[in-house]
Amino acid sequence: MNNIISLSGGKDSTAMLLMMLEKKSRVDHIVFFDTGWEFPEMYKHIDKLEKYIGRRIVRLSPRNSFDKLFKKYEFASFNTRWCTRVKVNTINKFCRKNKPYMQYIGFSYDERQRIKKTMGYCYPLVDWKVTEDDALKYCIEKGFNWGGLYEKYERVSCWNCPLQNLKDLKALWKYFPEYWQKLLKMQEHSKWQFRKDYTLKELDERFRKEERYYQLEL
Repeated sequence: MNNIISLSGGKDSTAMLLMMLEKKSRVDHIVFFDTGWEFPEMYKHIDKLEKYIGRRIVRLSPRNSFDKLFKKYEFASFNTRWCTRVKVNTINKFCRKNKPYMQYIGFSYDERQRIKKTMGYCYPLVDWKVTEDDALKYCIEKGFNWGGLYEKYERVSCWNCPLQNLKDLKALWKYFPEYWQKLLKMQEHSKWQFRKDYTLKELDERFRKEERYYQLEL
């Protein structure tokens, strides 16, 4: 049985990996799917983590780049998460090449409702009742801080993920204006709106007004 760690690179999957190694659990493969849309700090985190554990982290990538796939599928949504589908399919393909296997997923105890009660999946953080706050605290104690990303974001995912909450989108607008401009360019080439509730132009104006109001309050 090959124990395969599905590493997103965020606080939960990182904590899961480090805890498993700390508990002397057998780890045969560690896989990270590279969307090409990760923050630079995430890539630095993966490199640092690989050096810290002294183990190879397998970098997987889609057959076609996400930039190319975006031209075909456009923005993802809750109902059409093509990006997640490509990621899961790529990781599952790797797992099938290493049968028999058990895939370890880093869902926190807060997300226990998401677990699949099927053969082939294991959720250590749920079993250990490790919450998202627990996971982040544990990682920081081990010296991992993602270049400060978690000081700005509640959740760290692709910089252009349409499933981000408004707080995280404002963090993108405020701290990573170059990515915000790229997001606006992506909207120009998509017939689908980035979000159902607001257009990106409306969000841009909303964030500007909020910042002006904040400055006046100071």
